[in-house]
Amino acid sequence: MKNYSRLFVSLLIMLSFISISSLAINANSSLNLKDGNFQIVVSGHEVEPVKLAVATLSKDFEKVMHYKPEISQRADNAKGIDIVVVNESTDDLLIDKLLLRSLDGFESHRIYCDVLKRRIYIHGKDMRGTIYALYTFSEQFLEVPALWYFSSWEPQYKKQVMISSDFDYYQKSPQVRYRAWFPNDTDLFEPWRKLSKENDELWLETMLRLKLNTVELEATVTYPDYKLNSRAALLRKYGLILTSHHHVACNNNLMNWEGYWRTVRKMEPPKLLLSDEESLREFWQYSIETVCRDKQENLWQISFRGINDQPFWAAFSDAPETDKERAEVINRMIRIQLDMIKEATGEKDPFVRMTFYDELSDLLAKDYLQPPTGENMLWTFVAGRRDHYPYDDLVAFDTKKQVKLGYYMNLQFTSTGAHLAPAEGPWKMEFNYRYVNTRGPLTFSVVNAGNLREFVMEMAANARMMWDMQLYDTDSFLLDFCTQYFGKKHAAKVAKLYHDYYYAYWQQKPSAFPNMERQFIFQDLRYSRVFDQIGKRFQDFSPNPLYDIGFERIPGRTFRIDGNNQVDSLIAGMERAVFRFGEVSRRCEDLLKQLPCQDQRFFRDNLAAPCHYMEALSRSLYHFVLAYKNTDERVENLDAAIRQLEEARDTLYATQEGVFATWYTGDSFNGKFNIPAKLKLLYKLRKEI
Repeated sequence: MKNYSRLFVSLLIMLSFISISSLAINANSSLNLKDGNFQIVVSGHEVEPVKLAVATLSKDFEKVMHYKPEISQRADNAKGIDIVVVNESTDDLLIDKLLLRSLDGFESHRIYCDVLKRRIYIHGKDMRGTIYALYTFSEQFLEVPALWYFSSWEPQYKKQVMISSDFDYYQKSPQVRYRAWFPNDTDLFEPWRKLSKENDELWLETMLRLKLNTVELEATVTYPDYKLNSRAALLRKYGLILTSHHHVACNNNLMNWEGYWRTVRKMEPPKLLLSDEESLREFWQYSIETVCRDKQENLWQISFRGINDQPFWAAFSDAPETDKERAEVINRMIRIQLDMIKEATGEKDPFVRMTFYDELSDLLAKDYLQPPTGENMLWTFVAGRRDHYPYDDLVAFDTKKQVKLGYYMNLQFTSTGAHLAPAEGPWKMEFNYRYVNTRGPLTFSVVNAGNLREFVMEMAANARMMWDMQLYDTDSFLLDFCTQYFGKKHAAKVAKLYHDYYYAYWQQKPSAFPNMERQFIFQDLRYSRVFDQIGKRFQDFSPNPLYDIGFERIPGRTFRIDGNNQVDSLIAGMERAVFRFGEVSRRCEDLLKQLPCQDQRFFRDNLAAPCHYMEALSRSLYHFVLAYKNTDERVENLDAAIRQLEEARDTLYATQEGVFATWYTGDSFNGKFNIPAKLKLLYKLRKEI
């Protein structure tokens, strides 16, 4: 009898144990994450950028589930479910490799679960693959979008998160190895970054959530102790690759020439002379050694340009006069830099890029420039300056050359492009990159998006395309984007509004590149230039008052207004733009009222407000040019121009909420557009009448 009692008790204990161990497994054979029943497991030997992403995932759980899971270095089933973070490039994997599913090459990643072992695997081939897997898990199961910081996202509480036993998310290696952002002309972004640690850094987290991997910066070499600057240090913190701007060679440029000689060498700087090659070599050697000592993952850039964004012959007094001779100088200098990089790194064929910007593009198109070739040499072509289309050097490129290709595209532009409102659009971006990919294997991409906030949708499209160009389609991407940020019910309508917004821009000249739409469009900084240039000669009428800005190598490129009467073309173009932007703006306002409250702010900030801004800005320029042409109605038109520009300003400033409460502060202090300065001009002209 005692034996039967003991057997019965033993069976009860066993059943109890089975019941406890199966608490996290539901009837559908899933793992069910609840408050307190799971932990995140990561090796103590893991690299710091992965640890940072793990900590961020833990915070994401806290936002969504109101529970912050423990981060442990040991898998312990007794505590419930283990979310095991696996980086194949880390020595200590914590678990048997036989338990892992296969991956592709660099940056590939996977998420899957083992219900019996009560484990979820967040698995990357290398450091960034692991980081991408962590953020993919957050997006898939916690519904934290990549643009959460820029989209005013509000967490929706989840009591539990279920992962099915058959869930297996797999992402193979990206097609484009280096996928970069270039924050340039940051008149709004820089003052905002200084306000908080989050503003300063979270754009880098955003890049990783979008699965980008490279940041292009200006010169990062400092003196005198062989260190890169704090901007480069942030990239290392997040696990991102550093590359350099097109007037930067070996992570430094000639703007820092005097600093090297005075700070490091304690001497008066030698003059910039082509004949003094020894001094140039010494300058580059310090820069190369700085990068190597800093152990920052770096995509080298070779270049020979001037002190700023200008040709070298503007800085060297002994520069030759002809294009062919100038190209020969560049050919010699970039080969010296490449040889020095190879010697310092010990690599026979390191990844190195050269960017063909402005004068370099022209010299290459003439076949005077002969850049180095090689298996890992990246020839980086640049979209046509001021307007964005494949330029002559890319069209003429000999596809038999042993090089890989890169492409640099402005989603904004310093002096004549989009700035306070997006203008190029994802369709134009896709056309450009598809063309490049027909000329050779695309290995590097960088988009210049300056202040970032205005261009996050376009940058997200670029990130998606660069991972897998074969699967990417802009219309499909945009529908996915709108579904994620504005809900499935309204996604198709919002996607159509995005399309119609971009196509509302005045196309001041017919497209010339085969099969390309919207090759030439009138972005808001072109509006700004018109205000400035006509304002300077407001009492002196001319049908063609506009002129090219400085450093314009191709006549007529600044505005590209078709026809022989700029004033009449502007009036007719603005009339069309007002109608088109106005129609889309009204549809935006109607839809805004139908969206859920949590989606309204991002819709307003990223689409409705820019559209209303461009409508009001177009009305203002329309009346301003009419006032310039027609003296009889000058007062009425100037008054209307002022009212409409004030409305354009107020539309943008109304989006200043939350973390973006001071976003337009930089526009008032030497901003690239500078709405206050334009209003001051109009007030002055009105007062003089």
